[in-house]
Amino acid sequence: MALDVLVEYLRDPYQRTARVFPGLLTALPLLVPLLWILGPRNPLLTAMLTLVTSCGAIYGLASVARGLGKRLEEKMLAQWGGMPTTIILRHRDTFLDSYSKTRYRAAIAAKLGVELPSAEDETRNPAAADQVYNGVTRHLRELTRGKEHTLLLKENIAYGFHRNMLAMKPLGLATSFAGIVFGLVQSQVVQFSPFHFQVAKLLSPGTSGGITLFTAAVMLISWAYFSEAHLKRIGYAYAERLFESGTGIKAQRSRARVPAKPAENQPKQ
Repeated sequence: MALDVLVEYLRDPYQRTARVFPGLLTALPLLVPLLWILGPRNPLLTAMLTLVTSCGAIYGLASVARGLGKRLEEKMLAQWGGMPTTIILRHRDTFLDSYSKTRYRAAIAAKLGVELPSAEDETRNPAAADQVYNGVTRHLRELTRGKEHTLLLKENIAYGFHRNMLAMKPLGLATSFAGIVFGLVQSQVVQFSPFHFQVAKLLSPGTSGGITLFTAAVMLISWAYFSEAHLKRIGYAYAERLFESGTGIKAQRSRARVPAKPAENQPKQ
């Protein structure tokens, strides 16, 4: 990857925060000792690491984070019963209060010209109703891009970041443990010939060992913050913000024609 392309990639707030950061944070416990200890002693290694990074290492980490995040999202959606943006539009869902749900559905009808399924339609054919809700959500996302919807963008970035961090969690725990072991060896708390522990060395681990231990320990503790329950809350926060933003968009000239009632020949859920 060319350096200018990489810079442009990092300037995008979603790419940088939701995809690049999870990959870099996962690798951080190993990057810190590698650059801190080996870099000053091996200028050639430092130059090679810089070259590899500029040629695509950051993009590769971001791609891994995104791929694992998408795979995790598919499993989560199967457990949740759909995306929060779809769930909260359903008549049978109680996440939103009745006033807010009525207001959001009325805004969709007025702004997009879409007659959403009624409670009876939804009960008769929930799968077809979800198709309408999914289409409405996709349309709203297209209409709410831009600087005037920065709060929505922030919610979207937060969801992407937490989703990808949760997906990277097993790998992140492994790199954190490896970083701690590396730090213990560098600070001479653990020695292999002969094998023994010197717990007293923890009081004076040295600069390289201390920084490595601190970074790995902080990352190890930080991974506990990322959970499925927290991701779900952020997903619902994004859904609310999306429909709030939808109430402020201009009515569309070309009105989408969506049947008020799901077709009878649609597959039953």
